[in-house]
Amino acid sequence: MADQSPRSGTPDHGDGGGLFRLALQLGSLLEPSESTRGALMACAAFAGAQAGLLLAEGLPPAALGVSAPSPEAARAIAAAPAVRAATELLGVSTLPPGAAPLLGALVATAIPGAGGTQGVLLLARPDGQTFQREVRVALSMAMPLVGQTLDRARRHAALHGASLTRDGAVSRLAHDIRSPLVSTHASIEVVQRLLKGQPVPPTVFDALRTGLRSVQAAVELCNDLLEVSRLQHGFVIVPRPVPLERLIGDIYLLLRPVSEQRGLSLDAPPPDPALRISGDERLLRRMLTNLVANGLRFAPPAGFVRVEGLPGDEPGTLLLRVSDNGPGIAPEERERVFLPFAQGQGEAARGSGLGLTLCREVAQAHGGQIWAEERPGGGTMLVVRLPLG
Repeated sequence: MADQSPRSGTPDHGDGGGLFRLALQLGSLLEPSESTRGALMACAAFAGAQAGLLLAEGLPPAALGVSAPSPEAARAIAAAPAVRAATELLGVSTLPPGAAPLLGALVATAIPGAGGTQGVLLLARPDGQTFQREVRVALSMAMPLVGQTLDRARRHAALHGASLTRDGAVSRLAHDIRSPLVSTHASIEVVQRLLKGQPVPPTVFDALRTGLRSVQAAVELCNDLLEVSRLQHGFVIVPRPVPLERLIGDIYLLLRPVSEQRGLSLDAPPPDPALRISGDERLLRRMLTNLVANGLRFAPPAGFVRVEGLPGDEPGTLLLRVSDNGPGIAPEERERVFLPFAQGQGEAARGSGLGLTLCREVAQAHGGQIWAEERPGGGTMLVVRLPLG
């Protein structure tokens, strides 16, 4: 299916702030496919193009206005004589019709990388309007930003296969960062109390609340890093019986206000009171909290999250199931989402990428397993199998 065109065909560079806005758009991109698509969309809007292709070495191709090419087709397009000749020149070059599978006026520009050219950006205007010289100059100036974005995406992809948290230096760094963050959080709370009842503009309190949320998110990331590192370095669980009914009930009471605030339904039917887990209650709470919070992040407006505790599908086990009716996880992503800092499509602003990693470490430390599957009727179901207590 062809991608949709940008909302506007008007170039975004004319007021002198276009490069700055482009840098802001590109700055948050990390995941490879999101980075290539985001860079293409941003450049198309920047240049007033309605179609395009971004083909970069080692990254998934991105397409706008046409179907995305396969990796083999992408290599063939980049190797076409007209495209190859254009990318060997400085700046943005005009291409003859038919040089790429795009209709209308065509331009191509090389994307710089650390070791030279790393790819090519092709843009088209199907309406037949040519790309004016000032547009081509501005687009040429934008290419280093695109190159930096793609370099970051490659580094991010390389880190997915590495367990960064196994390095003791990471946990030490997280600990060192956490201390000043906690102090900052306390200081903001003091300022809030001092300003309470004073003639202060509401925007000041809005800014303080935003600051508290941001600092708390950073503290939670450090906590996750420390917890994952501790588990990966051989932390030994001291097992104690944990009633499943109490575990689920406590998490329900903790997160129900969050679900109500977001207009979501949180359902947690009481499990069999006889079901118990043998393990560390604090870690089990952390795992289940992360699983439910993950569901609340991805459930659609007026959607739901359901938490269930059931007898296991294997002798001597029980199951924890957390399901939501969100967009679901593609089959090829269901293993990768448990890797450190790995995120699926559209997750860049929805978490640190460590929550499910911590869940897996907790499950494995208890002699259990965790996996993701499709929820019947659509959505995601995260399942944890644990030994009975």
